[in-house]
Amino acid sequence: MNNKNEPSQFDAYSKAEADEPVFTLLARDPMSPALIEAWAYLRSGQIGAAEIAFKQAVDAASAFDPQMPGEAQIRSAFEVAEESRKWLRNKLVR
Repeated sequence: MNNKNEPSQFDAYSKAEADEPVFTLLARDPMSPALIEAWAYLRSGQIGAAEIAFKQAVDAASAFDPQMPGEAQIRSAFEVAEESRKWLRNKLVR
């Protein structure tokens, strides 16, 4: 299990470097199961299965009203993505 009470051996918070950006998906987000599966499929080279899982995430997203692009949570997600790119570039250049 991976939750606050029972962190798994893959718990991102315990392994993250001090300056490493982190993005969290909670189980209450209807898209999270499919997005997590898409990540796992991509990491294991199963591109076709990843596309199916991503489609399931898109389908889940269509079931609720979207947040507006300028909302703080959405802006924050884009900021984490950009900071992650910068962080990774800095790690690869060294």
